[in-house]
Amino acid sequence: MSPQELGLWLIAIFSVSLLIEIIGGFHSLSRQTFKDSSFALLNMFVQALFAGPLVGAAIGFMLAAAFPGSAGAFATIPFWYIFPAWLIAEEFAHYWVHRWAHEWPWLWKFHRTHHSAPRLNVMVIYRFNIFWNLMTPQTWFGAAAVYLGKPELLIGGAMVTFIVNLFTHTAYRWDLALRELPGMTPVMNVVEKVITLPDTHHAHHGMGRGAYLKGNYAVTFFIFDVMLGTARIPRARQERFGLPGKFDWKEELFWPVVRTPDKAP
Repeated sequence: MSPQELGLWLIAIFSVSLLIEIIGGFHSLSRQTFKDSSFALLNMFVQALFAGPLVGAAIGFMLAAAFPGSAGAFATIPFWYIFPAWLIAEEFAHYWVHRWAHEWPWLWKFHRTHHSAPRLNVMVIYRFNIFWNLMTPQTWFGAAAVYLGKPELLIGGAMVTFIVNLFTHTAYRWDLALRELPGMTPVMNVVEKVITLPDTHHAHHGMGRGAYLKGNYAVTFFIFDVMLGTARIPRARQERFGLPGKFDWKEELFWPVVRTPDKAP
């Protein structure tokens, strides 16, 4: 699969997921919903067409300058010899960057855009400050994979991360539905400690009882949170989502280039 084919697949998967949510009534026609959806769509196109490719290219040039003899070093190594360790390393790096984004005030300014949405649904996976691409390990690992001659690592990592993000951000609480099936509770009690589910990620985005903004940082492997003491498993729906206060969409998208007086943490 080429990067172009990957892009088409991701667009198709996202579109189907969004359509399912719309049919399910999770996207109302209110003014606020229209504003949030427009913001997410703008962000999606900025990320996909400009920020991601430009940052990835810049990182590629940096790697070429720093390690000129490593170009294509992984080209002859079978994909499955590398991918499991590559994905675990990428996800572990993301855990720490995500955690620092909630612990360091300057980094939180870049990340809070992802948390300001008053509703949680698949649109939120594209809700980011454009400079966040500079900090996410996925961008760095993806550029490194291409430079090392193994773009399949970029494609595999992007597919896993994207699909997991869809399943953990979706408004559908499919994990709670699975718990209600006969014999599934013991299984889910194990799975929830290893893989990130909507329960733990919704808690990370939530407000009110059962919310946990300062934890549940892992994208895919929740076991990192369990091992590092940042896990909380509420096994319940969240009361509400978002952040207190109001934010200017231009600052959310372009901070620190665009700044307004702080109105919320």
